[in-house]
Amino acid sequence: MAYRFDLNGQSCELNVLARRPDLRLALDGSAFNVSEQPGTGGAFTLLVNGQSVQGWRLVVGDDIYLRIAGRNIHLRRQSEAGDAAQAGAAANEILADMPGTVISLHAAPGQDVAEGDKLLVIESMKLQMSILAPRAGRIAKLHVTENATFDRGAVLISFGDAA
Repeated sequence: MAYRFDLNGQSCELNVLARRPDLRLALDGSAFNVSEQPGTGGAFTLLVNGQSVQGWRLVVGDDIYLRIAGRNIHLRRQSEAGDAAQAGAAANEILADMPGTVISLHAAPGQDVAEGDKLLVIESMKLQMSILAPRAGRIAKLHVTENATFDRGAVLISFGDAA
């Protein structure tokens, strides 16, 4: 079974080669034997090809936030049928997937941005994440400032006309 997802803004493919007796995965063609030893509060230990790796995870909808071996990783599950139609009206706003704090701003109202440009950096549950532009456009409004806190579902940025 194949899964498509975004890994820090780059599209990747994960194939499940076997589930039993052990999980065997192929990530963009490289094969790995993986087993998990769950912990508490999102913590876990992975055995990847016999190597022990400590980690922590938070799953919010289609977003998976990981901290593994000191690295922050953001995964987003991709749908097969394309989310463009579903995202339609929401394409002009970036909403917070979880509560957090704004660490830094990298965009300003009136600024033209390209898809993938860094707009802001947030922190949630001790994990810092860059929020990237989902499409090209002009920033219409920043709804947050540096050091501001926000709740899940809060509007962070609004887009205007495409650049």
